[in-house]
Order: sequence, then C-alpha cells, then structure tokens
Amino acid sequence: MSFKQRRRQLAARIFPPLVWGLIQLIWKTCRVEAVIGEEHMDTLLAAETPFIPCYWHQQQIFCIRYLLDRAAADSSLKLGYLISPSADGDMATSMFGNQGVHIIRGSATRGGAQALREIYQCIRQDGVSPIVTPDGPTGPIYRTKPGVPMLAQLSRAPLLPLAYQATGVWHLRSWDRFMLPRPFSRVVIALEAPLDIDKEDSKDGFDSACLQLDERLNKASSACRNYLSSL
Repeated sequence: MSFKQRRRQLAARIFPPLVWGLIQLIWKTCRVEAVIGEEHMDTLLAAETPFIPCYWHQQQIFCIRYLLDRAAADSSLKLGYLISPSADGDMATSMFGNQGVHIIRGSATRGGAQALREIYQCIRQDGVSPIVTPDGPTGPIYRTKPGVPMLAQLSRAPLLPLAYQATGVWHLRSWDRFMLPRPFSRVVIALEAPLDIDKEDSKDGFDSACLQLDERLNKASSACRNYLSSL
C-alpha cells in the first residue's frame, strides 16, 4: 500500500468523528427560532407517501438536522441520503449511516442511470424519501440540475424545498460557500410548497421545473433572512 493510500485511510478514520463532533456542537448550542411553512411537511406526512426533500448543497447542517428530528418523531418518514461516490461522500456515509438514514451512493443531479434506478426502487418499493441537493455535488451553486425533476417524474414523488439561515455563519472556501453556523447562533428554517412534476414533461418541462425549484429554494432562504432580520 502506498503512502498516499495509507494517508487517505487514516483521514477516513479520523475526520468523520471530528466533523461529527463539530456538527453536534453546532446543533446543541444554536437555537432554532422558527420553522416557516411546516404545514407543507405535515401535509406530506399525513398523506403517507414518499417525497424528495431538497435543499442547496451549502445548507446541509440544519436542513438535515430538521429532517432527522422529523423522522425521529414520525416513524412513517423513512429518510434516504443520496451521497456522491467521492472522498467527501465516504465521510458523509460514515457520519449519517448510523443515524437511521438509508444511504444511496450516486448522483441523481447528474442523471446517472444506476443512481436513478436505485433511488426509484427505494422510493417506490421501500417508501424512502431521499434527500437531494439539487446543485450538488460540484455546482454551479444555486442551479438545479435536470436529474432532480427527472427523478421526481419517474418516482411520482413531489419535491419539497427547504432552507435555513443563521445569525452568525462561517462560509467555507468551497464551490458552494458551505455554511457553518457559529455556536450560539439563532437559526430559522423555511419550507416552500411541494413541486409536482408532470408525467408528460420532457426536456423543456424539466428546464422549467429546474427554474421553479431554484425559485422556491431561494424564496425559502429569503424567508429565513427576513425572519432573522425582524428579531
């Protein structure tokens, strides 16, 4: 085994617990002031049908926390997490695989046939609601890729847009300017109305759906910022 491979294996063992510890610290010290539009989640859970939670790649930390909390409170919500087949994906698998989340390796945003088939089976056969970051795994930032509405059409599962903002945030120097809330920040989460994809949609319809999802995700972020500015 080469030095590079040994170093990668060592990093894979060390980094996930450190990152998970930081996330736990942020979750425990920050306070969620409000969840705007939570009735959209309530309606979907009452219908007992799978859906596809969507948020921008940079907004992972409190969007996933909100979804994990809802799944813990309602056993009908079976979360899945679509994770890219990369080193970052390996770390995410190590962290979230123990949280009762069904891990799916692949990229629906890039329209990968293998990933789409596996996610479709999870949704239709197992009732899993797979989390998707529409601009991931590599951007461009804030732009939904066509694989997302394609998955929604194939599975007949609505897209649920959500976002969060915090009073104090560090932005990492990554393509998505990943948001890392500072400890003891105040947080607001917002959900927008689910987006259903028409079964007759083709490429033009998918392009329109991408723009609609972009708009709803950005609207959710704006709602969070507006709420925080009123505190």
